[in-house]
Amino acid sequence: MHQHHNHAPPADGSRIWRSEDGVHIDLRGLAEPTATVLSAIESGDIDGALVGHFDQEPIVLYPELEERGWSHEVVDSHCGTDACEGGFMLRMVRWG
Repeated sequence: MHQHHNHAPPADGSRIWRSEDGVHIDLRGLAEPTATVLSAIESGDIDGALVGHFDQEPIVLYPELEERGWSHEVVDSHCGTDACEGGFMLRMVRWG
């Protein structure tokens, strides 16, 4: 029943995709991953969790999330595909 492609970016090159555990956004290689996340959560399009795929831990993002009423937790990124090895995954959820 496990589908391995859920954590992998879609083949069409899109940086945002949906799976059962929420909306995923691939921020790897971006110059401004924090700004990209904040515009995504401020867009109002995220109705559940937002899972960000980063090159490294986005420490500067944490206070920005808290200011906006979002919690965050680190996701174990060992999902068995090359797409998520070596990166940093963060799950963000709006409070309440």
